[in-house]
Amino acid sequence: MNQDRSDPLTAGRMLAIVDELLASNPYGFLVSHGSGGHTRLVHHLGESGGSEVWIGTSPRSRKAADVRAVPGVTYAVEDRNRFAYVALYADAEVVEDAATLEARWVPDLEAFFPEGPLGGDFVLLRLAPWRIELMSFADAVHPEPYGLLPAALTRADGSRPWQAVQADRVDSPP
Repeated sequence: MNQDRSDPLTAGRMLAIVDELLASNPYGFLVSHGSGGHTRLVHHLGESGGSEVWIGTSPRSRKAADVRAVPGVTYAVEDRNRFAYVALYADAEVVEDAATLEARWVPDLEAFFPEGPLGGDFVLLRLAPWRIELMSFADAVHPEPYGLLPAALTRADGSRPWQAVQADRVDSPP
């Protein structure tokens, strides 16, 4: 995208950059908010306009157990070439219905789930973001002079539209 500084930082522009980052960087860190906050590197299977991200896993995995216990997660993706990252704060759910498993299945998963999408050892995690934080020096998405705060989007209860909001900052050190 590589927008110049004169291009306004609208919610739509931010979401387009988020989509680009997710599409070009399929790996990220999933952090569960319960049970001690486990962190693991995962491969997302698809994204949809900042509205959802999908991750495949086993129903017996710690990821699935954590989401069943506490549905809050954070998913973060980095793009070093663009000096950029996106962090999605999301509600997650374990999805087990056959139609969705088949629709989201990709052949690369066969190495991990040899019985396929309906073999009994494959489920999906659906992440529904309610807050997005974004920084991209390549796209001029950073505050002056050096990017001490990300740009942020939020939406109430998963409803549309996304709204740009002020990023969080501590007024004085603890």
